[in-house]
Parts: sequence; structure tokens; C-alpha cells
Amino acid sequence: MASPFTVRAIVTGSTTDTSDPGSSAWNYVGTVNGASGVYLGAYNGTYWVLTAGHVGLGDFTLAGTTYSAVSGSALSISNIDSSLADLTLYQIGSSAGLSNLTLVSSDRPTGTSVEMIGYGGGKSWGTNTIYGYTNYTVSNTSFGGRGIVTLASDGAQGVGGDSGGGMFYYNGSTWVLSGILSGVGTITNGSTDLGNGTISVDLASYSSQILSDISAVSAIPEPAVLSLGLGSAMLGLACWRRRRAS
Repeated sequence: MASPFTVRAIVTGSTTDTSDPGSSAWNYVGTVNGASGVYLGAYNGTYWVLTAGHVGLGDFTLAGTTYSAVSGSALSISNIDSSLADLTLYQIGSSAGLSNLTLVSSDRPTGTSVEMIGYGGGKSWGTNTIYGYTNYTVSNTSFGGRGIVTLASDGAQGVGGDSGGGMFYYNGSTWVLSGILSGVGTITNGSTDLGNGTISVDLASYSSQILSDISAVSAIPEPAVLSLGLGSAMLGLACWRRRRAS
């Protein structure tokens, strides 16, 4: 495929299917900042949401409950050239009561069936198949990187508010998060115009970094009764390995 593509953030459009598809993946996708986000689960007493970088940190609403974003917790995910992937990883203040999502560890073959879930005009979903992989950028932002291509002619297309939503595939026993919905645009393959398509962040390229960053963070416990006496106090400073998102 020709690359890199430039795509638009998914900020306008209409809904697809708003009924619950019956897959457990549906339970993990909520809304943040008028767009979408995916609950990843609980790690070391902390609770994490993944969304698109151009959506950013914000309170996360899932199944009618709003979870406050933890101020200062947002982490950006970098490409190998230090540019920013279209991802923001951040903490919410309490558990959503779901088991941890499985993140994809390697690219799925072209033709793999996927389920795309977002909050475009209300929670909605659709199915498609992976057409291929490409490098891309999101227009009018600093975000880009490795993306999964799905074509509108093959199934569901990203619509307004879907940015930050999830792309999942079923491995025979569980739903695996393989992408984060990022942008839409016209897709070409060499000189061939393939029509409209959706680009999702290829999480196989970033999942090890995401899990490493999460594992490096421990919850700060509420203090018990403090005993004051002679001597000096030590202040522990948490060092973030990743650049914080603005």
C-alpha cells in the first residue's frame, strides 16, 4: 500500500448499529471528551483507559457510570522515531469492575474479521475485515504512526465521535483489543483509489510499551496515622518513563 496516508480525525458523521452485539468487547468501550475510550483494566491498584491522542485525558463514562480522570496521569506513546502515536493512556479513579482486556501482541493477517465499537452519535458498532497496514498521520495534529486499514466497501466505517474507540478480533476464546479508532479518509493502493476507509492505531506496534508503562506505575496508598518525631522525612518521587501528554 502507498504510505504515508493523511486522515481526518473522526469528528463528524452518523451512527452504525446501536444495539448490543452480545460480545464482551462492547462492555469496555465508553465515552470521553465527546468521543470514545477503552477501559483496559486494573494494574497494581490503578485503573486505566486508552483513547486516541487527539481525544486526550478526560472523565470516562461507561455503562452509565462516570469515572474521574486522575489529573497528571496521562502518558503519550511514542513511535520509534520519537514522534507521537495517536494514543493517550491515563488513569481513572476507581475500577469499572471488568477483567483486564487482552491486548494484541502481533499483527493479524489481512482478511481477519474485526468488530469496531465507538461512541459516534451514541454507542455503536460494526464489523469489517483488515485490508492491510500502513503508516499515516492525522491531519492538523502531531499524531501518526502505524495503522490498520479497513475499507468502507468491506463493512463498517468510522463516524463522528468514534475516535478513541476499539477495534477487536475474536481469537476463539476471548475478544482481543487490536486497534484504537483514529481517523477516516480516502485510501489508495499505488494508483488505485479504494474509496473511503478507517485507520485504527495498530496496537501490535505499541502494546509492549503500553503494558510496560502501566506496570511501572503503582498506586499511592492513602496515608495511615503518621507518627511524627525527630529525623527527616523522605519524599518518594514517581518518575514517568514516558512523556506526559499535555
